[in-house]
Order: sequence, then C-alpha cells, then structure tokens
Amino acid sequence: MTRIAIVEDDAAVREQLAGYVQRYTRQYGTQFEVTMFTDDVEILEDYRPVYDIIFLDVEMQHLDGMETARRIRELDSDVLLIFITNMAQYTIKGYAVGALDYVLKPVPYFAFSQQLQKAVNQLAKRTRHYLAVPVDGGMRRLDAATIYYIESEGHRVHFYTEDGDFSAPGALKVLEEKLADYIGGEGA
Repeated sequence: MTRIAIVEDDAAVREQLAGYVQRYTRQYGTQFEVTMFTDDVEILEDYRPVYDIIFLDVEMQHLDGMETARRIRELDSDVLLIFITNMAQYTIKGYAVGALDYVLKPVPYFAFSQQLQKAVNQLAKRTRHYLAVPVDGGMRRLDAATIYYIESEGHRVHFYTEDGDFSAPGALKVLEEKLADYIGGEGA
C-alpha cells in the first residue's frame, strides 16, 4: 500500500487534502495509508523513510518547507515530495531538493489528483519484479529490469544482465511466460 504523509499547519487544508486522497481512492481504486502532520517539526522529530509520497506545505511556523525538504532528503532520497504553496516562486527552489512538483493553494481537487497520479506513476516505475532462477547449487533472485537479453542453448538459458552473465538450466518458453506478466503490466 502506498504511504502518504501530509504536512500542513492549516487544519482545514490538511483535512481537505486527506479528503482528496479518499476521493481519489473512490475514483481510481488505489489504496493509500495517510499520516497527517501539523508542522515540519513534527515530521522531522523522528523521521524514518517509510513514506512513498509527502505533500509538504512550504510556509510553516518553524522551518520553511524547503529546509524541511532538505532535512528529509538527508534521511530519505527516494520519497516523492510535492509542495503545497500559495506562492509560485517556490517552484524553482523545489528542484534543488528533488521535488516532483507542486500544487498551488487554494488546492482544487483536479490539480491535486493530477499530482497524485503523477506520483503513483513514478512509484509504479520503481517497482522491481524478480524472477527466481535455478542455478547450480540453489536459486538466484534476478531483477527483471536488469536483464539485457536472454538466449537459449539446448536445455540451458543464458542471462546477460547489468550484474554480469550467467547460465541456468531450463527452457526459454517458461521464462518468456514469467516475463510476460511483468512486461504486459508495464504496457510494453
């Protein structure tokens, strides 16, 4: 399940964004686990890299959203950051902390849902698909995204990957069926 943090000091906006996430779930069926924070200090206090997406208010009481984002980035390089702001000039600064994008206040549902969809798509691209490949002496877990190509020779299959080349007993047809699930799911 995708984990979202909403960091917003305005209670009404915080509730509105949480409602938008629920509306998105009803519309598209994607399930989320949402954690809400009232300010930047609260999320930074005991930050652990458990969130997939953080919606982060730029203007808060203690630190601004850019400083908060910099501190989060020191602990979590993978989380997708989306700024919530009423000032468009912050958008350029967002690139310095690797923000995915921003939404301007007041936040309309359509703009929010577009950013959430963009983030969900980014997360889907990151998803790894592993194959269990029998090798001499056991099994090897192989990330399908690292495979350059596969060829068959007799009853052996040769794998050419980013991590090196190796052979395994088996039939190419069986591997094609396993890989079709991954390739088909990505629209290739």
